[in-house]
Amino acid sequence: MSTVRRMAWIIAGALALVLTLAGAAVTQRLSCSSALAGIAGLALALVAFSVGSLRAWDRSLQATVRQARALEQGRFVEGEEPRQPELQLLTRSMNAMVRRLRDMFAAQAEQVALLQRQAQIDAITGVSLRPHFLGQLQQRLAEPGGPGSALILLRVLRLEGLNSRRGHEDTDRLLAAIAGVLLTYVERVPGAFAGRLNGSDFALCLPVAGVAGETCASLHEALAAAPVLRTAGVELAIGAADGLCNTSGGPALASADAALARAEAAHDALEPGVGFVVEQQGELVADAAGARAWREQISAALADGRAQLAEFPLVDRAGGLLHLECPLRVQLSPGGSYQAAARWLALARRSRLMPRVDLVALDLALKAIAQDGRPRAVHAARASLAEPGFVAEVTRHLREAPEAARRLSIDCVEGLRRTGHVPLADAAAAWRPFGVRVGVEHAGASPHALPALQASAVDYVKVDARHLRGVAQDEAVRGYAQSLVALIHGLGLLALAEGVAEAPDLALLWELGFDGATGPAVTLA
Repeated sequence: MSTVRRMAWIIAGALALVLTLAGAAVTQRLSCSSALAGIAGLALALVAFSVGSLRAWDRSLQATVRQARALEQGRFVEGEEPRQPELQLLTRSMNAMVRRLRDMFAAQAEQVALLQRQAQIDAITGVSLRPHFLGQLQQRLAEPGGPGSALILLRVLRLEGLNSRRGHEDTDRLLAAIAGVLLTYVERVPGAFAGRLNGSDFALCLPVAGVAGETCASLHEALAAAPVLRTAGVELAIGAADGLCNTSGGPALASADAALARAEAAHDALEPGVGFVVEQQGELVADAAGARAWREQISAALADGRAQLAEFPLVDRAGGLLHLECPLRVQLSPGGSYQAAARWLALARRSRLMPRVDLVALDLALKAIAQDGRPRAVHAARASLAEPGFVAEVTRHLREAPEAARRLSIDCVEGLRRTGHVPLADAAAAWRPFGVRVGVEHAGASPHALPALQASAVDYVKVDARHLRGVAQDEAVRGYAQSLVALIHGLGLLALAEGVAEAPDLALLWELGFDGATGPAVTLA
């Protein structure tokens, strides 16, 4: 082979080797780039996973912290179990504790309800005892603008002779049978209630006027037809006062008692008749035009600014002011006197004016606080809380007066159903950030419902005066009041007493642990 040809093959081989090496280098660089891209992608995925895991952990941790803080504040809130095993075990343990605490307070509430029954219900007949019945009667008669009431009294004549003939146990069964007839009206007529005033006297209050005669007739017929009463020779007299309105418990009871005395005298004289006497107290006018005129008067008074707040101190044990109770008074006629709520509130409620009424009272209270700095309390009706936009409107007023809002308390009526606490909880959550204290008033009728208030994050409970009246003399009422204040304190709330009228009752309520009280017996230091 010639030298030229040999050199050509050498050059070709060198070129092939260079090309091969160059291709290998390119392939290597591509492989390294792919590997680096894969590693970078994996790193990004790991970072994203880590961030997501940390966020999920943080959310679960924050939920656990919120549940722990709720327990610290005395609110029993169950949390959703997180996926993280460590937090899941902790949340499960706290949920179990929450359920045990709820069960404990529910059992305590049932015990309080039992003591309430012992303090307010006659063990033999199942109707209200005299003090509780009179408290209910006074409250009913104080409601203005309603359909009136009727009070029926029934007396078992010659009860001592019946005891001698039949024995105490048999006589008790006869009295229970009489009470059973009265309780049929209580069960069938919403708003009716019955009581035993003494050993021989029973009472039935009906929530409407004009039906006392008819009710007395049916009551007399039912009792006369009862075999157990007819066989035992039970003698009865029935008297009633009908058309009761704009009066109080004393005059109403006296009127019904006068009718009962006449019925008893007629019975003793063997006078023929139907066996009962009805005393008519007056005519009630309930036409639509009258109701419309009232509604227009109230609306005009609110629109013209003819409203003002009354002030009654609610004090602590040392006589220090906790806040001023501020019910709204309205000047129904220009230039006239300002009328207490007892005169017009029921008509405002029936006319669906309560949101306007409550907003006017709130605005007046905030302005008064801004002027003198004294804490005040106003009322928010259940109908107002349920009105769309009411809570937001109150929130707007609070936001515009932040300094005054910190010295404001808002009272709501106790919800008797568990669902009744939902709007209260929403309102409390909206208003408490402004420093407003939220509580319930007129409590005590349903102690088993009080634990549900705990979830509403309220600050205090005001116990209705009718559950505390006579606490210094009545051991059963004292036991109920003591257990009630213990339940309220156990829920982390303040216990306040409404309408305390007697100094001995007030002194005992302080001993039982009440945190505040209002009423005629209260004096401001």
